[in-house]
Amino acid sequence: MKAAGFTLLELLVALAVFAVVAVTVFTRSGDTLSQLGGLEERTIARWVAANELAALRMSRLASDEPMPSGRDRKEVTMGSRDWLVNVEVSDTTHPLLKRVEIDVELERPNSDPRQTDHVVGFIGRY
Repeated sequence: MKAAGFTLLELLVALAVFAVVAVTVFTRSGDTLSQLGGLEERTIARWVAANELAALRMSRLASDEPMPSGRDRKEVTMGSRDWLVNVEVSDTTHPLLKRVEIDVELERPNSDPRQTDHVVGFIGRY
């Protein structure tokens, strides 16, 4: 009677195939987690920039004075992270319209901040 079962060589080949698949899945899951972290960072940075632009637009509702041109820099906390927000207001060819550029940088401990998002908007006088 012939013995049923797998030979040692067949088991080693199956184990090698399983190891290759496991390493591939592990590597891809690490890449996915890295991409997810970057996506979260960019999404929160966009929210910070959009909030800043909305705040500037709302501040114009209480004033009839022209918006002054210039630069401003401040820190904002959102998503349990600290962000540096750089706002530059400049003139356009139309006297009642201002161009607003907002750069958002994620503050990193022990390193320089890195620009995460850049938003351009326009704010009218009225």
